[in-house]
Amino acid sequence: MNSDGLPLLAVTIPLAGVAGLFVGSFLNVVVYRTPLGLSVAAPRSFCPTCQRQLRWWENVPVVSWALLRGRCRTCRQPISMRYPLVELATGGIFALVTWGWRGTIVSAAYCALAAGMVAVGLIEYGGQRAPLSVAAVAVGLGQAIILVGAGWQHHWRIVTGSLIGTVAALFIYGVLRSRDPACTDPRGHGRSALLLAGCWVGGLGLVPAAVGAGTWIVVFFLCTVGTWSATRQTSGAGAPGASPERTSHPVLSTPLVSAVAMAMVASLIAGG
Repeated sequence: MNSDGLPLLAVTIPLAGVAGLFVGSFLNVVVYRTPLGLSVAAPRSFCPTCQRQLRWWENVPVVSWALLRGRCRTCRQPISMRYPLVELATGGIFALVTWGWRGTIVSAAYCALAAGMVAVGLIEYGGQRAPLSVAAVAVGLGQAIILVGAGWQHHWRIVTGSLIGTVAALFIYGVLRSRDPACTDPRGHGRSALLLAGCWVGGLGLVPAAVGAGTWIVVFFLCTVGTWSATRQTSGAGAPGASPERTSHPVLSTPLVSAVAMAMVASLIAGG
């Protein structure tokens, strides 16, 4: 990396990390409300137990959870530690993405795609189906930023690659949906994540895309084998016919999501 870019990264990486904390807070709302068909815009955040709307200072990422000692101020019911962990993880991911893209405008596009992947993954790992709208919004926002940011700097390879990757992912998604419209096969759960991956790897170039594809194949295979092994052990222990979703770890029983997430990380590192 050229030393001329270090002062810029010294500013943009921390800023991206802080922005990621707040986006992570919003993703917690998306993960909770979207599967229930609720609006993510209104009403304001509320306690799911006592239904009290939270004050602004109760929504500060990580800090509010720590100050409240992980409990609702009114009903004293525990607030899952997942909330601050998602915020911290999203902040870390945003910082990593910004590092990978040298703090350019395109970093914001890839942060949007990463946020979409976090939301889809958490919903799917929670045993629910992620609505297509979650991935579609992230891809639309990411593609728009790529078009403006990369196009402004005349990096048309990134623009063209991301568009081609998105179109290819849409085709694969359509094939999977036509074969299994109700998504009854666990191996297809989270297939909307393919749209995120297509836009993501398409703009990185051929070598990172190849690394991502190889990672996807390996992780998908390992997850499938792990699910089969766990299901077989459970069935042998006296639970014949048990479904993989009930006998395997969520990461294993949702192989498509796990494989896409790892492929996106591997391709970003390869591109960096």
